[in-house]
Amino acid sequence: MQTREEVEKIEEICEKRKKIPKEISQEILKKIFINLVKAIGITVYFMILNILYTKIQQDSLIKIIETFSGLFLLGGLIQLEIAYKKDSGEIAITAIELLCLSLHTLTIMHIVTVLKYDFRVYLLTSSYLISIYYILKSIVIYTKEKRKYLTSLSDISDIVKKEEPVKKEAKKRVHKLEEKQKNKTNNIKKEKEMKPKSTKRKQQKKKDTTKVSKNKNKKVTTKKEVKEND
Repeated sequence: MQTREEVEKIEEICEKRKKIPKEISQEILKKIFINLVKAIGITVYFMILNILYTKIQQDSLIKIIETFSGLFLLGGLIQLEIAYKKDSGEIAITAIELLCLSLHTLTIMHIVTVLKYDFRVYLLTSSYLISIYYILKSIVIYTKEKRKYLTSLSDISDIVKKEEPVKKEAKKRVHKLEEKQKNKTNNIKKEKEMKPKSTKRKQQKKKDTTKVSKNKNKKVTTKKEVKEND
């Protein structure tokens, strides 16, 4: 037999599963924030290259670009090693991103000279494309994490579905018990109210019987007196 507490627990589970807990939402926001920081950092990096393009000679700019490319390549390889040891998909994606950025940085001057693109326009379009990539990645992360949370609650949803008819029965039983208790209390009140009336009636009956007996005794005595007088 299900009690009211069990019914309330089932209802609480149903309400909680509709909302993402604060801990999980904070983790999702943290991942999105990291991706947005990456997008801003890469945009700032391309802006610095644009400023350097106008202020220094091409040979020194090429050396700086090669240095940045080497740093990104080293960072990507380190991240790949860490991802392999920890068996982490997220770190592996970060490593691939760094390797792609290293390759992009290394081929900037080659693409600009061969395809005759404007250096500033090329870097500006690159920063836009990378920003769009990280925004889309943030959306994917949010939907993926939310879906993961909802699938983790599939067992609970199955339990809730199974417990729905039981919950209805439990509510009915609880309602019946409440009605029985109310009826009992009402009956007790009625009995208490009826008791003094019954006692009064009994007392009245006793008084009546005593009066009748007294009257009979009086009659008997009067008859005896009459006979004696005769």
